[in-house]
Amino acid sequence: MPSNIFFFILAVLIFIMVFSQVRNQKMKEKYAALWLIVSAVIIVLAFFPHLLGGLAEVTGVVMPVNLLFMLAIIMLIGVCLHLTLDLSRMGEDTRTLAEEVAILRAQLEQQERITPHSPLVSDEQENSPDNNQ
Repeated sequence: MPSNIFFFILAVLIFIMVFSQVRNQKMKEKYAALWLIVSAVIIVLAFFPHLLGGLAEVTGVVMPVNLLFMLAIIMLIGVCLHLTLDLSRMGEDTRTLAEEVAILRAQLEQQERITPHSPLVSDEQENSPDNNQ
């Protein structure tokens, strides 16, 4: 199997998997866009492999495959940076939510100490046969 056909099939599989993940709401659109762009670039390079050679010549890279590896490494660094930023933001959001829950829990406990009758339990539930046992 020629490498062009292999990479074309690989790109189509990536596209189908990403599209399926977005459709099933397992992947957000902002992450899917990157992978759809990658699959589109792979499809273009599979049909027109001389484009990579021309781009390598323009940029001064001796071997086109070295340019491909360099672009892949740059893309992976970008993905890692983006995911690190998202992880940091989510960590901050989690900390904020934990603080808010602690404040609400403290307020609820304080309110329960002031009034022994809990507003969450109605009079009908307190007088039900299940609670009198």
